[in-house]
Amino acid sequence: MQQPPVAAPDGENHYTVTVGVHNTHKFSSAWRPTKTLGYSTANATVDYLGPTVVTQQHRPIKVRFINNLPAAGTAVFPFDQPNNTITTHRHGGLQSAASDGPPLPNGAEVPPGGSQTQDYPNNQAAAPLWYHDHADAHDSYHIYEGLAGLAPNTDKLEPSFGLPRGDFAKSYVLQDKSFNADYSLCYTHADPEFFGDRPVINGTIAPKQNVEPRRYTFTLVNGSDSRFYHLSLRQVAGSASAAPAMTVVGDDEGYLLHPTRVSDLLIAPGERYKAVVDFTRHNGQQWVLANDASAPYPGPDTAPPIPELMRFDVCPEVTSTDHSRVPKTIQETNNAEPLASKLAQARLRTVQAGESTPGVPQIGDKNQLLNYFDTPTETPQLGATEAWAMRNHSPDAHPFHEHIVELRLVGRWHVGQWDANGKPIPGTIGPFEPAAAYESGPKDTFVSPPDSITAWVGKYTIPGTSVWHCHILSHEDGSTTGGTIEMMRPLAVGSKPQVQLPRVLTQDRLDQLVRQP
Repeated sequence: MQQPPVAAPDGENHYTVTVGVHNTHKFSSAWRPTKTLGYSTANATVDYLGPTVVTQQHRPIKVRFINNLPAAGTAVFPFDQPNNTITTHRHGGLQSAASDGPPLPNGAEVPPGGSQTQDYPNNQAAAPLWYHDHADAHDSYHIYEGLAGLAPNTDKLEPSFGLPRGDFAKSYVLQDKSFNADYSLCYTHADPEFFGDRPVINGTIAPKQNVEPRRYTFTLVNGSDSRFYHLSLRQVAGSASAAPAMTVVGDDEGYLLHPTRVSDLLIAPGERYKAVVDFTRHNGQQWVLANDASAPYPGPDTAPPIPELMRFDVCPEVTSTDHSRVPKTIQETNNAEPLASKLAQARLRTVQAGESTPGVPQIGDKNQLLNYFDTPTETPQLGATEAWAMRNHSPDAHPFHEHIVELRLVGRWHVGQWDANGKPIPGTIGPFEPAAAYESGPKDTFVSPPDSITAWVGKYTIPGTSVWHCHILSHEDGSTTGGTIEMMRPLAVGSKPQVQLPRVLTQDRLDQLVRQP
């Protein structure tokens, strides 16, 4: 198992990141090198994924992204789109819309030979952010080929939490891939989703990680195209033993106020979780990070299963005393406000996901399914708080991501029946199900199951137009229509009051509003 190198600045608070083609990456030590894309900095040439860009709260940086891909019209991969433009999105970052990297026509894309400089103010709490390509209708290709990287934001509070740090903190980008007989990447948009048949973690197929019998902090990033992972730890061999304790301490946008012990964890494309895993008293054992999620999720299974992602080999003894801990409470600057307070300030916006044509998922407002290029309908007022109720009457679970806003999951309602227009029929909506404890922290990406209404809430503090979308990459790119219909919509934060939206006020009133057609 490899950890990506850490990017070094090439000037005061300035980084230069270059996108290029490489022919040196080995997905397995037994294989010869193959072609990939990678982000590189002056101190770190990386042939797959990118160097980790570490930022600090209240310390702004500038990042210049240079596009060194071949000229437009030259396909890098036989399955790829040949225009070779890029734009980079720092996922979870609270940067301006101009520096957020949304795709055309709501953002600028960089042609081969060009560059783009983004400003990151970093005025947010510590969080496991990441960055990846977001070019219109072909970011799915680029991310699959290697254009993604870690971008953790840190703050002064973080060291006081007592969690494992330094060599005892690891990050893992979880992906699935398929390969041709010559070890080259294989990818297709022939289906609404793409599922590979091999697990690739940090650019290596089914790697192993040596760990000591102590606590570790693991940051998990789902960088797959379409695959959800339902993770647990399973012993490889030997006498039966209780699995190492796993405690979720952080979500997409920061830390949980109350860390929560779990035995398993669902993570969708685009989501991040930070968990402490305790290998104490597991000396000499081997544990597999196992997965039993259906593909597509939540089923029925039509894709190759990936039951094992990587292995942890526990060493016989520790090299130093473990002074880390998992506190009962983690008090951060963005995790203490009660949901009731947020709902009291919020107006309710209803959105939907569905399929007018089977296999062609779309999203839209309360009244209609729309395309990315249609006029914006999600137009929060700057400074306002909104709760969004996502009516998912499509057959798939979708991970919905809003750009440049910090949010909290409220919960879900199961819907027994929809009408012909995708609206829930009164009397068929089940009881409210609050967010699970592990997904109750600050977030930006939300699992919306089929036949459900999923609600989240947050305050819109950054003006301008970016996007919101499903983070199944093939869905947001419109794989089955060649980009004609994309599961993505503009998010336009402006000055116009949204008085047509009803006030939420309380959880009970939200429940009443959600049940209305």
